[in-house]
Amino acid sequence: METSFNAAALDSYAVRITNGVAMLGGILMLPALFLYLSGLLVAGVALTGTIITIAIALTLAVWLTLNYAVQPVAYVVTGDTLVVRRRWARALRIPFKQIMGVSFASALADVPRFGLRWSFNAGVFGYHGPFHLDPYGNVFFAATNRERLVAVARYDAPSLIISPARPREFVETFREALLKSASMEQSAKPAPSQQQSPHPFAAYQRSID
Repeated sequence: METSFNAAALDSYAVRITNGVAMLGGILMLPALFLYLSGLLVAGVALTGTIITIAIALTLAVWLTLNYAVQPVAYVVTGDTLVVRRRWARALRIPFKQIMGVSFASALADVPRFGLRWSFNAGVFGYHGPFHLDPYGNVFFAATNRERLVAVARYDAPSLIISPARPREFVETFREALLKSASMEQSAKPAPSQQQSPHPFAAYQRSID
């Protein structure tokens, strides 16, 4: 059995950053388009500058596409795994045995305006990849909305920061799933074999024999 939670809609900061990058790429293409339509580009006028602006615009387009591909769309709690489903990229799967616990992460709502040392992507179609936060250290974001952040603590990896549309319900469901999984794992373990202690008169009986 699995329970799916939709990712929260982009917050206002992410919307502004995404629209800004897209608009910048479009603006950079305008001079090249003007030169092409006027025939000046064929004549070699400002050819070098045009190539540079087109290259920058294409780089921004690739960056937008990459971050759109990894944007989380749902967080799925199964019997033993947390699955982060993304638009085009392969889903992230975190087994329960790697998870310490889950909690709200409202303290990170001011990221990236405060406490951010460096990040992979802080705003374009959400917040993705490794982040280094002061004073929390390294974390891994797969979120879309800073006001609905949830932290998933892991044993052997940085904490995973996600943003389900219903964070309270997600935390309650996830905690129940973790407890149930731990209980089932404990009950599945074989009981320790109890070695039967020899009868106190066994040695005496053997000596008589």
